[in-house]
Amino acid sequence: MSENVKLTINGFETEVPKGTNLIEAARCVKAKVPHFCYHRDLSVAGNCRMCVVEVEGMRGLPIACNTIATEGMVVNTESDAVKENRAAIMEFLLVNHPIDCPVCDQAGECKLQNYYMEHDRRDSVVAVEDKVKKGKAIEVGPRVMLDQERCVACSRCVRFCDEVTGTGELRLLNRGDHTTIDTFPGKKLDNNYSVNTADICPVGALTSRDFRFQARSWYLEKDNSICPGCSTGCNTTLSHYKQTTLGDYNGVAYRLKPRRNPAVNKAWMCDFGRTEYVQINENRLTQPIASNIEIGWDGALGHIRNGIAPLLERGSGVVAGVASYDCTNEEIWLFKKLMKEVFHTDSIALIANREDGYSDDFLIAADKHPNRRGSMAVAKGGVVEDLASYLDGKLAVITLSADVLSDWRDEASKKAFSAIKQKICLQSNGTATSDASSVVLPATSYAEKDGTWTNKDGRVQRLTAAVRKEFSVRSEIQLMQQIAHVMGVEWELKSAMQLFAEIAASVPEFDGLDYGKIGKLGATASAAQTVSA
Repeated sequence: MSENVKLTINGFETEVPKGTNLIEAARCVKAKVPHFCYHRDLSVAGNCRMCVVEVEGMRGLPIACNTIATEGMVVNTESDAVKENRAAIMEFLLVNHPIDCPVCDQAGECKLQNYYMEHDRRDSVVAVEDKVKKGKAIEVGPRVMLDQERCVACSRCVRFCDEVTGTGELRLLNRGDHTTIDTFPGKKLDNNYSVNTADICPVGALTSRDFRFQARSWYLEKDNSICPGCSTGCNTTLSHYKQTTLGDYNGVAYRLKPRRNPAVNKAWMCDFGRTEYVQINENRLTQPIASNIEIGWDGALGHIRNGIAPLLERGSGVVAGVASYDCTNEEIWLFKKLMKEVFHTDSIALIANREDGYSDDFLIAADKHPNRRGSMAVAKGGVVEDLASYLDGKLAVITLSADVLSDWRDEASKKAFSAIKQKICLQSNGTATSDASSVVLPATSYAEKDGTWTNKDGRVQRLTAAVRKEFSVRSEIQLMQQIAHVMGVEWELKSAMQLFAEIAASVPEFDGLDYGKIGKLGATASAAQTVSA
């Protein structure tokens, strides 16, 4: 028995799985059905009535969100009756809507604006002074602001708090044109996923306090990224300032928003992860440093050669390599190769930069690193666990995005690291470790490089170079290849994609994968083997 049904939409025949509603079915023929209240990861409310369509043999104009596709159904999403109904709905929604577009954070991303241009374009029939007035700029929670006048009563935020977080802070109050969104008296919207309500708000009623009045959406570029805040690896969209010649604005990141991935985070992310964009902007290392003095790249690489080359004459294993679980799989792969082929050291240490923290049974993982699982898989067979013992007696150490001197690190490891005179540090942001290093090579942030992370469930996901906040810095892959060159070892220069191909050919956890199969949503090795079988 077939699990699909065939139907015709706007003259095009298509086939969809049984149980698919008409909004989703219309996507298959690239027909856009406008809607405010419908969200694919929430229950169907059916209260905005914007998604009406015409169905042959069906009385009236059914709403597409709550009408299931059936065999032989003939649907028209653009009939005259449908268009007239949409225009009437838009007029109804705009009757009391304030003229806030010039100061509204949602401007440029607002469904009400877009649908007005597509389906209405008529002057308001109500003077501004006669509109129903409601609350404005209400601090509804520590991370969310509410403007009741802008609300179209779609109830998305209410359903999110009821169905996803189960915290139930929001409710629709009153009736008719006095309907408002608000919290219960004495209650705040303060769950760990509260800003998702601003993401799914189709207008500007709920806005993020962090992003509020910071930038206009049409000035921002939006690129796919991964949240670095924990091992869940939520898929995100990074909004950043367009690349310009203005140094003060070039590549500045403004926000992280969830990007839908049904296999990882659906359409959600936690409020903590949203602040991870800050590390792209703040406390960045921008120039090579040797002996606490900013110098050029040639001078910094020369310091590394002159400092370590004499030490290698004393035998193998005199140089330690320490990398963190923040590194990409490709960086760990090349770091092991660098330590073995250039510095004659067979093992490296993998360390955490942060202690385990709060977790829940939804998206927040205790492990606050994006690539612990991938790093351990790639470095398998040459990893030491006792950092203090590993560093003891070494003559030089190279750290890759690893903060050995972080506050919570054990004193024995700090003491062993501090005793080493030649310390080479490759990382993007200033730390106690970079402050104490002999040579510091500034590196790109996670948002400025290509590579992959493996989340706690074994899903390999891609990072893509989105911004370029600091043009003077280089990726860790570039830096390691340049260190090899200055030490007299000639490698073929390889990209992150080429390095991943080497990993996939050698490490079982990545067998059958490549950047194409990973795509925008990630993949597991088992899935890749199934596809290729």
